Amino acid sequence: MGYLYITGGSIRNRKIIGPQNQKTRPMQSFLRKTLFDLMPQSLDNAIIWDIFAGSGVIGLEALSRGARKVFFIEKDSKMADIIQRNIQLCGFQEKSQILLVDYFELKRWVTKVEPAKFIFLDPPFPMNPVEVLEKMYNLYELVKNSLIIIRFSKRPSAILECPFYKVILQRIYGESVLMFGCFE
Repeated sequence: MGYLYITGGSIRNRKIIGPQNQKTRPMQSFLRKTLFDLMPQSLDNAIIWDIFAGSGVIGLEALSRGARKVFFIEKDSKMADIIQRNIQLCGFQEKSQILLVDYFELKRWVTKVEPAKFIFLDPPFPMNPVEVLEKMYNLYELVKNSLIIIRFSKRPSAILECPFYKVILQRIYGESVLMFGCFE
């Protein structure tokens, strides 16, 4: 079993449980720290959606840095169990809600969340990031004021050309692209 560490905030350096399979690739600690350092707005008292949550490390980082509540969207029940254990390790039970559901099944989860100030999308690299954003765009009225951060592979076939997603900031680190933006 691998371990991850929270990189900042009230529980900085807290050890949490990492994924136990090869399918899940948690964001490396330097990339998580960079992501939060690049945030153009404060996380204080914000509602967060951590979609394709995996171990939940992004949402837990957000809670450590002052977010009010995180909704973890994850379809793998074993990963949802790890998220639950990590929430308990961090003491964030009152600020967290796990939704065991496939992201693409919007009707099953969207009525259970509050509008988010920040949405973190970290889909599997083989997944087309434009399709992920298109699905999110179906929720326009709910997410029109949200900052949407997506991570995807920098490989040429995954170039992000999405006419309704306005890119605010983009950075490439190794195989990962971090893109901050909003819907127009």
